[in-house]
Amino acid sequence: MKSDNWLDKVLANKDARVQKQRELIKRFNSPVLSLTLNIPGPVKNIPEAKEIFDAALAEIATYPFLVHERLLTCKETGYEALFALHVKAHTLKTLTCKSEETHPLGRFMDLDVIDVDGAILSRAFPRTCFVCDAPAKVCARSQKHPLQTLLDTITKAVHAYRTGL
Repeated sequence: MKSDNWLDKVLANKDARVQKQRELIKRFNSPVLSLTLNIPGPVKNIPEAKEIFDAALAEIATYPFLVHERLLTCKETGYEALFALHVKAHTLKTLTCKSEETHPLGRFMDLDVIDVDGAILSRAFPRTCFVCDAPAKVCARSQKHPLQTLLDTITKAVHAYRTGL
C-alpha cells in the first residue's frame, strides 16, 4: 500500500506539471502534449520505464508539427515530458490516441493533450486494461490484478518490443 507521503509526492508533482502546462500554453498560445507513463505501483522508474519513455519520445518525434519547447524530466514519481506544439489540439489528440492504440508499447504511454483553454481533451473510447482488456479504470479501482502480474505484463511487452526491432 502506498504511504500518505508517496501520495503527497504524486499530487505535488501533478500540481507542478499542471503549472508548467499552463506556462507553456500562455507563452506559446498553443496546445501542450503531456507524456507520462502507465507504470503501476509505487516504483515508477523500473528499467522498462526508460525504454517505454524513449519509445514514446521517438514516436512523438515523428509527429509533423513544429515543437516550440520540450521539457523532459525524470523524478521519483516517474518519467515525464511536456511539449508545446504548433498544431490544433484535436488534430494532436487524434494522433496521440492512434499512438497509444497502435504502438507496441502504446498501452503504457499516457499522452494527454491540453488545449489553449487549459482543458484536457478526452479520448473517444476509454482505455483498456493491459492485462485483460476490460476498462482500465475498472481494473485499477478494484485492484483486479496483482501488482506483479501488471509488472510482468510490462516486462514481457518491452522484451517483445526490444527483440522485434
